[in-house]
Amino acid sequence: MERQQAAVGAVTATGGTGTGRTGTGRAGGAGRPVAQALPGARAAARPGPEPAAAAEELAARFAAAEPAEADLLASAVFGAYGARHLGGAPRQAEPAPGTSWWHGPTVHHSTSPLFRPLGYRRIRREAPAQAAARPTGGGRHRKPEHPAATGDLAAATELRTAARLLMAHPLVTADGPHGAGLPLIRRHAGALAERFGALLGYRLTLGPAHARLHKAPLPGRPLPGLDPAGYAALARALAGAPAPPPVRALLDDWRPPAALAADLLTAPPLPAVGPEVTVRRLLAETPVVLYDDLAPAARAHLLAAAPAETERFADFLGLTAEIRAEGVALLDPADELTDLALPGPGTLAQAALLLAERLVEDLRPVGTETAPPAVLVPDALIDGTLGDITDDYGMSAGWDAGYLADLAAFRRDALDLLHRMGLAAPAGRTWLLRAPAARYAPRAEPEPPGGGGRHSRPAPVPAPGRGRDRQGV
Repeated sequence: MERQQAAVGAVTATGGTGTGRTGTGRAGGAGRPVAQALPGARAAARPGPEPAAAAEELAARFAAAEPAEADLLASAVFGAYGARHLGGAPRQAEPAPGTSWWHGPTVHHSTSPLFRPLGYRRIRREAPAQAAARPTGGGRHRKPEHPAATGDLAAATELRTAARLLMAHPLVTADGPHGAGLPLIRRHAGALAERFGALLGYRLTLGPAHARLHKAPLPGRPLPGLDPAGYAALARALAGAPAPPPVRALLDDWRPPAALAADLLTAPPLPAVGPEVTVRRLLAETPVVLYDDLAPAARAHLLAAAPAETERFADFLGLTAEIRAEGVALLDPADELTDLALPGPGTLAQAALLLAERLVEDLRPVGTETAPPAVLVPDALIDGTLGDITDDYGMSAGWDAGYLADLAAFRRDALDLLHRMGLAAPAGRTWLLRAPAARYAPRAEPEPPGGGGRHSRPAPVPAPGRGRDRQGV
């Protein structure tokens, strides 16, 4: 935690994106924050460092950092990570308040890879917001559109589409893969800036050929393929230095114009935020928010205001909510607003989901008045379960031969995917299975029967660090 805080603190000195509420500072010659670009707006500009000087200072900090520190610093400076949400929604009615994920509705019947044909691919939709905007008669956490609030239904749909694009891809450039959405962002820039600022404390910057949503630091969201030296090379490349191959590949995807490159290096940090905005950021960007993972003030806010907070995201981003005894998860009905897919196609996603399903069957808490947010998983149970899954489905499902030949790597990567999706967490040399994993179990029973299975069930234990904000924001 101390190193993470030091990494975030370094952002302020380098002019990167820190944790905090929205502001209307200057973007260092990289285009203007929307508040300044709009007619009649009053926003004070303040000078920032020159890109070349900022790049050298930032590169030095990256080069001296440990890998985890460098990843967190990169998420703060560049903020290029996409939102991440679980897929699938139960078809059953929303359960009574206070229902645990361990014993609540599941999505197994519609999402398990066991029921998908080989070669299954997720259906992509051209305009997910349009489907989300249609009246559905929806659940407790959805409310009907109010077209008059934004002019008309078409404008509301466009606003949501643009907001979803920025949440998934915070750097949108005219020549980049999502450049077709730039005119839409520009058309609704004022409303987007206002909503992102009020809801998440994020800042929207527009340049002649780019839009950037300044996101706050978030652990566990590195830029793919880069280590501390790679981040240092990226900082220098943004200032005009030659780029090594991994950095060049990233820049070929971003295709940053000069204004965006300067913005990435010199934009001022976001000011500090309170517990309400901290909670909203976690809801918007992470698959699951467990109450026990939050600091006391943030936990108290989410416990008191979960329905109201989730309504805001239903209206703005088209996300639905699961509010359970252990915490809250926001889901995307289109299964698109996420940088990782679970459920999803491919060897790793299918095996990880099957692993979670079977571990829940073996370890689901029985007869507890208050279900724990996580249970300890015996190490041997992980190995045995993964071995069973591999024997049962590996060859017939056409799984990757490399994983089938190296179960140690298979185990490492499957658990890592469950960790990144909020369904499991490391605990020293072993692992914890978190309550939201039970939403993928084959069934849920309010009072699961006792008795032995193949493996003994250890007493449920809470996740370590109870009551502390382990997200680091």
